[in-house]
Amino acid sequence: MKKISNILLVLGICSAFCFSACVDKIAVGDAFLEKAPGVDVNIDTVFTSREYVRNFLWSAYGQLYCTYTSGNMMNGAPIDVLSDSYHCYVSWGGPKQSYYPGLLTEDAQDTEDGNFQGKFSYSTKTGGLSSDAGGRVSIYETVRKCWQLIENIDRVPDMSETEKSCLRGEAYTIMASRYFDAFRNFGGLCLARKAYAVGENFTGGRATAMETVEFIDSLIVCAINEDGFKWSVEEFEIDKEISQWSGRLTRASAKALRAKVWMFAASPLFNNSKPYMEYTPDKTTEFTNIEHVWFGKEDHSLWNRCLDACNDFFQDNASHGNYYQLIQPATQDEAGYRAAFRKAYRYRNDANNHEKLFDAHPTQYISSSVTDGNKADAWGWGWAGFALDCYRQGGAVPTNELMECFGMQDGRNFPYADIYGPGKNPQGVDIFADRDPRLYETISVPRHDLPAGFDYQGKSYADLWVEGGMYHDKDRYGDAGSDDAASGYRKFKWMLDYDYGKMEDAFIGVSYIRLAEMYLIRAEAKAETGDLAGALDDLHVVRSRVGLGRIEQMNPSLNLRTNKENLINEILRERNCEIGAECGDRLYDMVRRMRQDLFTKPLHEIRVYRLDENGNRLTEGDQSWDASTPWPKFEYEKPQIVNGARRWWDPGFWTNKWYLDPVSRIEVQKKYGLTQNPGW
Repeated sequence: MKKISNILLVLGICSAFCFSACVDKIAVGDAFLEKAPGVDVNIDTVFTSREYVRNFLWSAYGQLYCTYTSGNMMNGAPIDVLSDSYHCYVSWGGPKQSYYPGLLTEDAQDTEDGNFQGKFSYSTKTGGLSSDAGGRVSIYETVRKCWQLIENIDRVPDMSETEKSCLRGEAYTIMASRYFDAFRNFGGLCLARKAYAVGENFTGGRATAMETVEFIDSLIVCAINEDGFKWSVEEFEIDKEISQWSGRLTRASAKALRAKVWMFAASPLFNNSKPYMEYTPDKTTEFTNIEHVWFGKEDHSLWNRCLDACNDFFQDNASHGNYYQLIQPATQDEAGYRAAFRKAYRYRNDANNHEKLFDAHPTQYISSSVTDGNKADAWGWGWAGFALDCYRQGGAVPTNELMECFGMQDGRNFPYADIYGPGKNPQGVDIFADRDPRLYETISVPRHDLPAGFDYQGKSYADLWVEGGMYHDKDRYGDAGSDDAASGYRKFKWMLDYDYGKMEDAFIGVSYIRLAEMYLIRAEAKAETGDLAGALDDLHVVRSRVGLGRIEQMNPSLNLRTNKENLINEILRERNCEIGAECGDRLYDMVRRMRQDLFTKPLHEIRVYRLDENGNRLTEGDQSWDASTPWPKFEYEKPQIVNGARRWWDPGFWTNKWYLDPVSRIEVQKKYGLTQNPGW
């Protein structure tokens, strides 16, 4: 076995972190192991100070996965564009260079120039921070930091035993999350069970998929069993308000993560009567053990483990006075529903917001003009720069399939499947009226009755049809080839209406798990274990927050009280409406459920045409709407996407190898036991 001095071993070369006002500035990474000018700074130095140890852990927090940081994007595109909800239109995006043309290679994740095209990197090479443009963070860099803290924190002289236990709980949870990130992209992993010394041999090889899940679960159990690891941030030994400490992990975070891990594990990708790819020993390409990516059988009891984890979370929450709660609308109307949903997905926990269970606050300032710490600190988010660099150029544009995912305000599913085409809308139905309020928080669509406080670019209406006023404004940033409305829709979730004042209005937290998802995880586990009525109840808890009627009552033809398959499909659809574009969950739902039908089904854009008084389409000239005139009638087309059409749509092209990514060839060649995934 080779000596692997740069594998699972040394901390990456990281820039100095800028921490919030509650902690001092300190360099992390190799600076801990090298002698700074006039000062001996090494691993022994770190664990002589409470503040140094805190900062050491904060640096691991900075490496939590967030699909929107540049280091976790595919050369400028979030992974959502591999799902059926969003599409990448920019030519330089990783999806159009690798995934869409079917050209993904084993080297897509690890390029020297930082031009990452894969959706996740299996690399032991340390790089820049996840918020840096120049590199991706190896999960093993984060894992090593966490093991170092766990193994050395008892040496710290000026820290209470309670805080030591708390920080250990946080470290175990961070580590478990990073392994889960890799697991759902690659399957079985190489498992580091300690902080390896420089030059020490790693002999574990690649674990099976089930060994990997059990290992992740064991880390979470270690976190849960730490007495100092409290249920909420407010119970920690802290000296700041909850809003300033929001984002620190808790025992609730760990228990929620446990449920999410077992949901993925129980799903058909690994938990099946046969592997997702046929195993041919004479064509292995370094693939040597099918159980690296398959549990070896279908074990339906894994759904019970998921359900038990969910029930454990909810029982613990109840014992703490239901500290975590869904944010409820202040008024029973669109404005109230949207405000509650926006606060839930967008903003960090504070004294009146206890919905987020696990969220990422990447270390990036909101804008260069914000320096006083009110809008940006070590837990900040560069929304302005992100909008400029990605969405305004067409890096992730909503599809018509995403629009149809949202139902009606009364709780019915989208009923207008046959409305597209000339003469198909003789009654002048407005397909964007009276919809699930989350649609309007997710996609910008033609509207004339925007509620007060929810204007679009200063207007109470949005004339987003062909040749409408905002149609002409869609390329307003002036970038060559940019088009943030290339599909006919604009993304609204996170970006709002591209008004920087709105985008920078508060601290942002990107959910890895929030309470609404816990209800949806439990609904899926209940459905899989035969409790369809209980699943419908959990589904309704989430839907009722935005005023939707019970889904089984409003859609009787689906027979959701008795038809398990239909109910599972509705839970997946609800997950897309509620938590889509937050942590890549739509893509991972398609993967874990092996939804080849969704991957291979061509996606569509929208064309909305205004009609004149005679019912003819208006396709030329300025068709801006005058608010003094009646709202027009429309016809709709849904052309298939051709800009970046995906090879997956071509008959016979798809193979199940696409469910998991290829392991980096560079890593396989290091000979520490890593093997390639089947089909690559």
